[in-house]
Amino acid sequence: MKKILLYLLFTLLLVGKSFDSKEIAIDFQGNKHVSRSSLEEVVGALRPSFIALWKKDVALIDRMLVDKLDDTFAVFYKNEGFYDANISHTLDAIGVHFFIQENQFVKIEKISIESDFDIDEAITLREKKRFRAEEFGQTKKNIKTRMMSKGYCSYDLNTKAYLDLEKHRANIVIKLKKGGLCHFGAVTVKGVSTIDDDVILSRLYFKEGDLFNVDKIKESYQSLYALEAFDQVYMKHDLKFYNVIPVDIDFIEVQQKIHSRMGVGYATDLKFQAKYHWEYKNFRGNGKKLLFDLLFSSKQRAIENSFLYPHVTSLNDYYLDFENSVGYTEEKEIHDYNEKVLYNKSYLSHKDDQWYNSIGLGVENREIDNRETFFLIYPFMKLVYDLRDSKINPTQGVYFSHEMEYGLPYSPDSTSYLKYLEELRLIYSLADVTFSAVGRMGSIQVYKNKMPESKKFFAGGAFSNRAYGYDKIGITESAVRDSPEGGYTLANLSFESNFPIYNSFRGALFSDNTMISKNQGIWEFSNKVIYSAGIGFRYLTPIGPFKIDMGLNVRDQQERAVHFQVGQSF
Repeated sequence: MKKILLYLLFTLLLVGKSFDSKEIAIDFQGNKHVSRSSLEEVVGALRPSFIALWKKDVALIDRMLVDKLDDTFAVFYKNEGFYDANISHTLDAIGVHFFIQENQFVKIEKISIESDFDIDEAITLREKKRFRAEEFGQTKKNIKTRMMSKGYCSYDLNTKAYLDLEKHRANIVIKLKKGGLCHFGAVTVKGVSTIDDDVILSRLYFKEGDLFNVDKIKESYQSLYALEAFDQVYMKHDLKFYNVIPVDIDFIEVQQKIHSRMGVGYATDLKFQAKYHWEYKNFRGNGKKLLFDLLFSSKQRAIENSFLYPHVTSLNDYYLDFENSVGYTEEKEIHDYNEKVLYNKSYLSHKDDQWYNSIGLGVENREIDNRETFFLIYPFMKLVYDLRDSKINPTQGVYFSHEMEYGLPYSPDSTSYLKYLEELRLIYSLADVTFSAVGRMGSIQVYKNKMPESKKFFAGGAFSNRAYGYDKIGITESAVRDSPEGGYTLANLSFESNFPIYNSFRGALFSDNTMISKNQGIWEFSNKVIYSAGIGFRYLTPIGPFKIDMGLNVRDQQERAVHFQVGQSF
């Protein structure tokens, strides 16, 4: 008897709990033009994650909101162009069910534009399409953004939407007078005690007298935060004096200057790794930075100390940063040789919104298999032209880089050589699908003595041919065979299409094609290209996509690899 009473009590508790539950299932019937996901988003209805397979795929909403949702959806449908929509609901043990009669929507009959400036690309409204208040508002924002990005801050914009609800039609009138061009005024820096104004100004992509461009403001924010010397940055540019816009910059300097982190990771080729990173931000002021990195794995050991000195000098308005890196690395079982390298690299660099260039001097002592030692001294340079719309996850644009180094003949036994590598990236999006192409071509010309094997070209890995492990491709002897030795010329061409799957998850199809030759200055492509193809998955994050790529050699499908990566390779 006691067991029966306990069972009844437990059942009543469960039933009571179900009636008191704050969440209730919600569904919709009758909606044709507006998607179910859009309606769920309006009221904040949540579905379980697609990886929670044990949960039913139903949308849940707070029970307390149900009585107010008819009005909420009515307002929403008006903003979507349905002014005669009827919304009702019923409530039962399963959940709340909404019944929607959308009825006829308001159609845009005509768009009249009077403008002395080209704004066609900013207008997303289209004749004979449904009128949406949000899209009308976005069109106004687009026009304002376009004017500010082209230097027009004194424009006169008048937009009207005339609605005839009986005939279900709308007429849009847009009138624009561009006014005069605006320019940046005086730049005032405040709130910084340990960083000179020159360092701050060197990070700005505009100066007094330049044509005003709101995009330059956004890019300057990113440039200043990249210095990692500030917790907060403010740029006030809302005042205007006769088409001149002064900019007041205020800061809160970084409070927690010293950071360190440790981690354990796994790479397909390098196996398990342990990493340690330490940094001192704004080291002794002026945005200087001190860094220390340590890596340990069964195949790699590395230690490096780096120092950054922003705006160490300038030539007129052309500032130069100084950076020095000194370190030691060991590698084994990655190539057919083991190597120990002690190095120091010092260089000067300059970066603006589109260009990056650097020039420096490298000194290396390379010991291969404990039997060969190469002491190299080489000046090097790098030039980058970047027109991508985003550095983290680009969808449009062009990127070009040129790298070159020259081994100095400082003694009769030294190796003298010229090595360069060119890279071109093209990114284009159509609807929500992004197409990318990356081409790399490199060449080495040896003038005197023997070239260290590790300075030659290898391929394979997440950034070249994804059917192979890191640097596992040497001289390509055929479409299915390669030598363990590095080559003197390199050509690598990759194509990728990136498409949406669900929310922040995206898929990818790709092909990678690689050729490495033993000849200097002679390109060989006939029957000596390794062709690979594969699929990938991406999860978009604020620091870049998390990527998984699976590639295989199309002529030898036993040759395959899986790569994990954080960050964009296009």
